[in-house]
Amino acid sequence: MCKWLKTNSDAIQAGSAIVGVAVTIIGFGLTIYQLSSANHSLQASNTYTIQHDAREIISGIISRGNLRPLLMNTLPAEKKEDAKTDLWQMLNFYLSVFRQLRAGGINEKIGAAFATDFCDLLDKIPVTTAWDELRTEKRITEDYEEMRRTWCGQK
Repeated sequence: MCKWLKTNSDAIQAGSAIVGVAVTIIGFGLTIYQLSSANHSLQASNTYTIQHDAREIISGIISRGNLRPLLMNTLPAEKKEDAKTDLWQMLNFYLSVFRQLRAGGINEKIGAAFATDFCDLLDKIPVTTAWDELRTEKRITEDYEEMRRTWCGQK
């Protein structure tokens, strides 16, 4: 048996190397699969949380009754600051979604839906006016501007 092992040692070593490489490749494949699966789970969890938070934020903003008059350009002057604060809260939420998308925490499809909603909101003249005022007040930072450029193509 020892003589056979000595005679075939090169073949045995080559076979062992091939098996070792194969096991390593399989290990890498399983690791990639596990990471992918974990990423999908994370994205699903983040998507659920974002949608839940969006409903809560919008519900609170709508109940205060400032946003609709702002959008319809019928907002009484004394409610302007409250409406801008409500709008800023919405914009802040969009920014958190934008950051999640950039970090890979949500998938592109969900990110695109929020991007469309955000850009549709900014297409309204009263919102653009409020955006400019919030920027003057330094409540709109470069991060918000980057989101606008990326999602809406604004310079």
